[in-house]
Amino acid sequence: MPVPLLVVGLALLIWALWSRVFRKATVNGPIVMTGLGLLGGALLPIPAEVFLESKATLFFAEIVLAYLLFVDALEVRGSMRSHFTGVPARLLGIGLPLSLILVLAVGLVLPLGLSIAVILAIACISVPADFSPETSLVRDERVPARVRRWLSIESGYNDGLVSPFLLGAVAFASAGTTSDAGRAFAVAAPAGLIAVVVGALAGTGIGGAIRFADRRGWTEPQSMRIAFIAAPLIVFGLALLLQGNGFVAVFVAGVAVRLTRGTDALATAEIALLDDLSWLLNLLLWLAFGFASIVLLSATYDWWPAIVLALVALTVGRFLPVLLSLVGTEATPKERLFVAAMGPRGAASIVFGLIAANALPGEEGFLVLAATCMVVLGSVILHGVAGPLLVRRLWPARARTPRRDRDRSRHPIG
Repeated sequence: MPVPLLVVGLALLIWALWSRVFRKATVNGPIVMTGLGLLGGALLPIPAEVFLESKATLFFAEIVLAYLLFVDALEVRGSMRSHFTGVPARLLGIGLPLSLILVLAVGLVLPLGLSIAVILAIACISVPADFSPETSLVRDERVPARVRRWLSIESGYNDGLVSPFLLGAVAFASAGTTSDAGRAFAVAAPAGLIAVVVGALAGTGIGGAIRFADRRGWTEPQSMRIAFIAAPLIVFGLALLLQGNGFVAVFVAGVAVRLTRGTDALATAEIALLDDLSWLLNLLLWLAFGFASIVLLSATYDWWPAIVLALVALTVGRFLPVLLSLVGTEATPKERLFVAAMGPRGAASIVFGLIAANALPGEEGFLVLAATCMVVLGSVILHGVAGPLLVRRLWPARARTPRRDRDRSRHPIG
C-alpha cells in the first residue's frame, strides 16, 4: 500500500507544480498522468488485473464520468428542447450512427479475425466523444460559444445512445443467440428516455431546493458547495435505481440545476469545490489507466486488429460521418472542421471497455480491453496535442485564457 500511495502523491505533485509549464507546451493533465502511469506500470510489478478486472475500478470510473458530465452540463446554455434540434440533433441522430456503422463495417470487411460481437463492442467503445481528456476545449473562450455548447451536448448524450448496442453485443457474445441480444437491447433502449425524465425532475428539484435555501439564508457558502458535490451522486443513484442511464441523467440534471438556479445566480464560487473534485478524480483515473495500459500492452499478443480499429475510429470513423451530418446546418466551414476533428475519447470509453471486459468470456474480453487501451491512448496523444494547436490555428484573433485555467491558477491541483 505505501508504494501506490507514494506514486499517486508524486504524480499529483508533479502536475500541481508544473501545470502551467505543461499547458504552455500543449500538454494537458491527462497526458501527464497517463505518461506517469505508463512509467509506473513499467517499473512496478503490479498486475494489470488489479485495475482492469476490478468491480471497484468500474464503479470509480463511472463516478468520475458522472461528475465530469455534471460539471460540463452546468455550463451548457439553452433549454432542454434545444438539445435535440439543429447541430446537436444532427451529431447525435446522424453522425453517431454513421460512425458506428463505419467502424463496424471496417471490422467486418478486413480480415481481423474478430467475432461480430467483439467488433460491435469495440465500435461502441470507440465512438462516443468524451472531453475528460481535454476539458479545456469546451471551456476555451477562443472557441465560439455555440461550438462549445454543441460538443458538450454531444458528449452528454452519446453514451446513452450507444449503451443499448454495447449491452446487446455483450449479451450476444455471452449467449450466442440473436434473441438474447435483442432482449438486452430492448431492456437497455428505454434507459435513455428514463434518464432524461429522471434527470430533469431531480435536477429541477435539487436546483429549486438550493435556490429556496439560499434565499432564506438557511445555508452557508461552504455548505452550498457541498450541495453541488451531493447532487450528481443523488441523480446517478436514482437513475440506476429506476433502470435509467445514469450518465445521461446526470448531464440532464446539471442543465436543469442551472436553469432552475438561474444562469446569472450560479456563481463560480459555488461550484469551485465540485470543479476541483471532478478534476482531481479525472487525474487519478488517467494515472490508473496509464498504469494498467502498459502492463496489458506489454503482454505478448498480436495487436494489429485493435490498432486498425482504433485508428479508424479516431480518424475517418468520426471525421467523415460528422462532416456529412453537418451539411446544410448553420455551422460555418471552420466550425464543421473543428467539430469533426475534435472527438476525444476518455472516461466514457474506459467505462464501456470495463463493462464489456467484465461481461465477455475469456479472450474476447481481453481483445476489448486491448482495443480500449489503443483508442484511449491514441486519443490522449492525438486530441490532447492537436486540439489546442487547432484552436490556435482556427481562432487566433480571439486568444484569451480559458475561464477554467484562470480559476485553477488559484488552486494547487492545476
